[in-house]
Amino acid sequence: MSFDGAVIERQGKKFAAVAVKLHVLGYSGTCEEMAAKYASYFPDMPIVLVSQDADGTLKYCGDSDCVACLSELGAASIPWQTYPSVPKKELALR
Repeated sequence: MSFDGAVIERQGKKFAAVAVKLHVLGYSGTCEEMAAKYASYFPDMPIVLVSQDADGTLKYCGDSDCVACLSELGAASIPWQTYPSVPKKELALR
């Protein structure tokens, strides 16, 4: 299974954004666990999980500075790309 992610460099900081389902953002423990599953794709980078609510508003879970950068950047400017597979542990969650 593939997933959508992006590497962003802003204000001297490099971090990753990963698109997830909205329910993942409802539980902080789940956010940290899910972000950790993508760490091998984005080594040594903070990871922000991103989802969209029913109104189209982006919701985030992650480092507050990175979240602020993403909010400032705006949804249309996030350089999303599709990664060909997900970590093996993630497959059990889908």
